[in-house]
Amino acid sequence: MRKSIVWSAVAAVGLSLGVAIPATATPAPVAAQSAVPQNLSPEVQQVVDNLPAMRAAAEAGRARLGLGESPVRDALLAAIDPTQYECSAATPPVVAAIMPDLSTWTFEQRLAVLHVLLFDMALMDAVYFPQTGPFTYGARGEFTHKVEKTFKDLKGFWDIDSSDIELVPAHGRVMLDADRDYRVFTVLYGANPAASRVSADLVARELNSATLGYGDLPLFTFNAYAAPGGEDIPGYGKSPRRIAYGDGVLDGFKLVGLDDVAPAAILGHEYGHQVQYADGLMRPDLPAPEASRWAELMADSFSAYFLTHARGEAMNWQRVRDFGQMFYQLGDCGFTGAGHHGTPNQRMRSAEWGSGLAATTLPRGHILPAQTFAGLFKAYYPQLIAPDATS
Repeated sequence: MRKSIVWSAVAAVGLSLGVAIPATATPAPVAAQSAVPQNLSPEVQQVVDNLPAMRAAAEAGRARLGLGESPVRDALLAAIDPTQYECSAATPPVVAAIMPDLSTWTFEQRLAVLHVLLFDMALMDAVYFPQTGPFTYGARGEFTHKVEKTFKDLKGFWDIDSSDIELVPAHGRVMLDADRDYRVFTVLYGANPAASRVSADLVARELNSATLGYGDLPLFTFNAYAAPGGEDIPGYGKSPRRIAYGDGVLDGFKLVGLDDVAPAAILGHEYGHQVQYADGLMRPDLPAPEASRWAELMADSFSAYFLTHARGEAMNWQRVRDFGQMFYQLGDCGFTGAGHHGTPNQRMRSAEWGSGLAATTLPRGHILPAQTFAGLFKAYYPQLIAPDATS
């Protein structure tokens, strides 16, 4: 899922706190000290004082884990020209639906949420640390059956070894456990233990309130992530090959009426990344934003093919348009960002291309091998990313 949504949320919370949140990997200092209350408790003041160092640890960790943003490069501008693409500045409906009323939050709550979003805490806990079942999906568990069935179907659909792929939920409520928060700060991001302790205690305490949904606000887990596994996690060995599915992305799309299609579409996209990992379909030879766009648009196409195929979800045309709209909402024009997913139009076109391939390939009912599908995608890719500006 698109990481820039998370960063947009961080920026909104950061501005309300009076701190500058960077768009790149360069830590920013507190920008407006006058916005910070003067009579903070010693513990909260310590968190504020530690914030620049904690932010630096977050950025360094995101970069090490492959989640960080990259600086703008002149070579990238030659490959992707943002003046030639249609992209709206309007907030996507699903993002608007999950944004809470920040005016009701205390300073301490905003400070806690800033940590949650900077470190992507619940998702990273789910991706890299041991998880125990039974698992449920969605904050209230109503998506569990659909998600588990789709995962089983995907494993039987694509021709890769899926025996070691794990599917786990990312629940915001896990952040009410200060020890789990501390583990994310220190083990994954290498943050200072003392600073991490006070930040972890703050996060666990402040999220444990009705205002912050007892940790389960969709904003906190509005993401899903496919990890290839094999990374060294200190004290835990090699990381698993895993898909982590945030409650927030399921609950968020329910708010905009796409809950009938989003669970399968998003999981199909993330499983598409696992297909890419298994078959060597990533493009490390490309500049970071273009490599990301290639991977994300191919994953959109993988998902659409599965959802439309008679031996997949077998969705009809109207539902195809629904999940195309879903991908459209998650498009971005962050042409210089390492996590660029493609513009809204490119994501819609990729979904439509994948669904069209499922509908027209003969014999009907035949599932293309993933490598064959990837070859067809490669041939069509220049048309998917062709400039489309109308003015």
